[in-house]
Amino acid sequence: MGEVFWADGWFGLNKTCAFLGNDYDFTHGKKRLRRPDLALRLRVQAQIVDLIENEDVDTFLVGEIGGFEEDAYESVLEVKKSYPDIKIILVISKLAELHPTGLDDRHLIYRGKYFDDFILPDKCALGYKRLGIVYRNRYIIEHADFIVAYNERHGRAFEFCKRAENKGVRVIELART
Repeated sequence: MGEVFWADGWFGLNKTCAFLGNDYDFTHGKKRLRRPDLALRLRVQAQIVDLIENEDVDTFLVGEIGGFEEDAYESVLEVKKSYPDIKIILVISKLAELHPTGLDDRHLIYRGKYFDDFILPDKCALGYKRLGIVYRNRYIIEHADFIVAYNERHGRAFEFCKRAENKGVRVIELART
């Protein structure tokens, strides 16, 4: 991928994986009580391990906006226990997503989740607030080598996955398997 500058300095990256998926927490337009999809988390964890071991992926771009993203984030955190050298980069669409926990916990967000660093893409900070997630997803497409997706061939996540494939990003769709 090259080199990227974050708040802590320059990092040389091997390969990067991100996650895109529709929010399966909404059923027929009504929000339901959040229940983690534990079976899906196990599939995501297996895919993460495969990418680390066979594709030299060492950086994971994560978010926590929707149900799938939250499950993917939890999966990366679980895999990090066995692969402590991987980097977790939180990609946010607005600063409020950081949920700061205090000065001593600068690498923790809401509910104590860990991350190595965070990225707020320029257009998210400067653009129209309602388009923040669109700008964030565009950033992900431009900076990922792999996208693990769960979108069942519809919705915004599916559209972004199609764009990513057109740019040469390998999309691994878990809803089809």
